[in-house]
Amino acid sequence: MGILTKIVKAVEVLTEDESVEKGNDFEKYVVGLFDKKYFSIVQWSTDIARKHDRYVEADAGPDLTIRYVPTGEIFYVECKFRSDLYEGKLHWSSPEQLKRYHDFARENKHPFFVAAGLGGAPSYPEKMFCIPLEEARYPALYPSVFEKFERNPDKNFFWKNGFLK
Repeated sequence: MGILTKIVKAVEVLTEDESVEKGNDFEKYVVGLFDKKYFSIVQWSTDIARKHDRYVEADAGPDLTIRYVPTGEIFYVECKFRSDLYEGKLHWSSPEQLKRYHDFARENKHPFFVAAGLGGAPSYPEKMFCIPLEEARYPALYPSVFEKFERNPDKNFFWKNGFLK
């Protein structure tokens, strides 16, 4: 392996590590918006496949499974942070991920939301959206779709009648 190939591989690893770190920071930020008095974290995915070459079925689900304590209702949240739009769209998943999320939601029959941060830092995004999965029909969404679900990034999440805001 030549020196240039080694450098390219090192940059790819650094970029992937940075991406993983941003994702982890955004997940922590999102979890911090769920008041412990009202919400409990049932499961927080670890994305174990990042550490191995094998597909891990458990990674096909959302980042968070959350319970609204007063009623016991369960719902799912997938966290996605993006620095910018690409070609005017929010690219939030791959086609394969999107299919897995929709399959997971259909099989588990609980509400599923995409918490998307846009701009700023993963630990404090400039803008935030809480998109119901049924509205996130494509891996890349135009602003006309996701802007309807904009929320104040400073406010805690609120649950009412099966809807997360």
